[in-house]
Amino acid sequence: MYKKILIATDGSKTADAAVEHAAYLARAAGSDEVVVLHVCPACTPELDPDSKNREAAAEIVKKAGESIAAEGIVVRTMVEMDYPPEEVGEAVLDIATSENVDLLILGSRGLSEFKGILLGSVSHKVLQKSSCPVLVIKAGE
Repeated sequence: MYKKILIATDGSKTADAAVEHAAYLARAAGSDEVVVLHVCPACTPELDPDSKNREAAAEIVKKAGESIAAEGIVVRTMVEMDYPPEEVGEAVLDIATSENVDLLILGSRGLSEFKGILLGSVSHKVLQKSSCPVLVIKAGE
């Protein structure tokens, strides 16, 4: 049923819980592949997006990918850089469509620095607009 799963992660506690669920579901469903995605929002030039953000993004998908691969599941990682924060949800949706995934998994809340404005907006946008099933994971606080 879920031959190809996309897990969108930002490295948050909630995203880590989503990664655990993705590994479990992929194993239970006999999935062919799990794609681990991190969409890195654009940030200010003083944060040096070309080095620090790339390194951080690579570490996020590496950690999640290793966790899933440890379950014997084929994993591919992807990093998309420099999206405006309000377009991260659209980026996740575009990639889910282009990858032709059967299930999209993400955490309910992430690491947005705009706590009251964007927190949870990615999962909300994905739920509203996705053309494939979406599983949103809420981690215990």
